[in-house]
Amino acid sequence: MSNDKTVLSQWYSPIQADVFCVTVTYGDRRHLLAKVLDRLPAQSVRKVVVVDNGAKWAVRADLVEIYGDLVDVVEMGANTGSAKGFSTGIQRALDLGAEYVWLLDDDNRPRGDTLQKLHDAYSEAQTSTPRDRLAVLAFRPEHHADLAMGVATHRSSPRTNSFNGFHVVDIPYKIWRRTPWGKPQIRGGLPTTVSMEQAPYGGLFFHRDLIHTIGLPNINFVLYADDSEFTYRITKKNGKILLVTTAVIEDIESCWNGTARFSNGFFGILKGVGNFRAYYCVRNTVYFETIKMKNGFIFWVNRVVYMVLLILFSIAIGKKARYRVLREAINDGLSGRLGLNKEFPL
Repeated sequence: MSNDKTVLSQWYSPIQADVFCVTVTYGDRRHLLAKVLDRLPAQSVRKVVVVDNGAKWAVRADLVEIYGDLVDVVEMGANTGSAKGFSTGIQRALDLGAEYVWLLDDDNRPRGDTLQKLHDAYSEAQTSTPRDRLAVLAFRPEHHADLAMGVATHRSSPRTNSFNGFHVVDIPYKIWRRTPWGKPQIRGGLPTTVSMEQAPYGGLFFHRDLIHTIGLPNINFVLYADDSEFTYRITKKNGKILLVTTAVIEDIESCWNGTARFSNGFFGILKGVGNFRAYYCVRNTVYFETIKMKNGFIFWVNRVVYMVLLILFSIAIGKKARYRVLREAINDGLSGRLGLNKEFPL
């Protein structure tokens, strides 16, 4: 972090003086958060709400020393999960007077004039969509890896009736894209905006009126898929989420089970580090998909095929113990048993 107090004057902008950034940090991630915060003065946000979700360093003391009252720290006392962290942070920003809220993970580093491009896209979209049902999202090349590689935009969101993101209809395409002839390619560049059915927290920009309409994140999700359920409420109410591909954010740290580390989703969920991550990710995703489900038979077919493939992959790579964790997660998700599971502390 820079100790040059002169950068603080850059936080104020006549256009975006009412934009508050909200981020959640935990554990020993000071080095990641520092890289994000050092980019925010140039983005011209008014204040940054940092939720200390059980971090192992003196978050308030360190940040206030450098950024003064431009950083507002909320101390949770322990790692309460992303759902409660972001719910608390968003509410804090609204209580402090934020008109617009910009959510960032603590490893989301904006590039260039990311916030300005989001603001411009939002202003244009607002002419046709009420601000209480509108959000725009920054483009993260790793998180939106398929889109970045040239996969068709209609595949940017999981199909309805998927099971943990899996749908049998997608099998032929997934095989085809791994051949030399079917490898995705970008032709003519990415579209400026892409409509999304749901979105992650990282990079999401919205007006405070949105929270009045859809509410805060559901803290019972604890960790993972809480952002998907939260943002799905927007499109469920005939609102709009637009991914702005020119507003770029860099993910400093790769996702624990993402395509940057593993060749397919089964390997990611079976080999990714942390049983608690695998449990909450799968449990919550399965539960969320039951909310979206429109055809119980197709959902059941996808579930059966997915479970067969999951157990075969787990045997092939020697991950039977992780399979048992995932089976418990799936059962809990299908039964709607949310909240913190004491077997999987954060």
